Formats: sequence, structure tokens, C-alpha cells
Amino acid sequence: MPSCSVCTEPMKEEKHGDVVVDVCDNHGIWLDQKELFQITESERHAQGEFVWADIFRSKISTPTDHDRKVNCPVCESQMQLQVFEGVTIDWCKEHGVWLDNGELKAIINNLRLDPSYLRGVALRLRDLRF
Repeated sequence: MPSCSVCTEPMKEEKHGDVVVDVCDNHGIWLDQKELFQITESERHAQGEFVWADIFRSKISTPTDHDRKVNCPVCESQMQLQVFEGVTIDWCKEHGVWLDNGELKAIINNLRLDPSYLRGVALRLRDLRF
């Protein structure tokens, strides 16, 4: 089991839909390669096409600390910052993504603003790397 990329404490496993993720209650979650895509697709199917709350939905931005260095919990190399659906995430191109607390919620919220996401366009090629 990997350690938290921020505090290096051991993370615990939690189920998010059909996907098991590694969680640090204080800092965020680690998603292995493709798990972010699996979670967002699972959320899309669970929500259906239209929710009345979508009328009042607005884009969520999360704070970004560009000076913070986060290492991949698998290979321990420094992760790169990458903007995904308006949220800056820490990304290891070989192993997965680190999401600080609140970033997954922001990504799912921002995806619900995308009409192609709501229409069920399941194959979003740029998402497959995450």
C-alpha cells in the first residue's frame, strides 16, 4: 500500500463506486493509471443525463501551490502539474494522479458542465492517460 504523497503516512483503501483508491484522510487520494477515467465514467452513469442542480452549477477552481513538490508514491519521482477539467492535479505519467482533498469533487462538478459528458460520450481520448 502506498504512502501519502504529502505527509508520507500509510494510506488506507476505500471504494469509490467500483474503483478501489488509496486515501489519506488529511490530504487527498492516489489514483492509479486510468482510475480517474473509471471514476468519472461511473459518476456519469450514476447521475444520468440531466440533474436539475446542473442549472445552477458553476465551475469550481481549487487552489494550486506551484512551489510544492509532490513525489509519486510508486516510483518516488517528482510529479508534474497538469490541468485537468480546470483543476491542477499532480501527475506521474507512468503510475497515476494525486488529487488533493476537494479536487475530485471539483473535476466531477466541472465535467457535468460539459455537454458531451452529459450526452454520454464515453471515449474522451485526452482523459485516457489519467
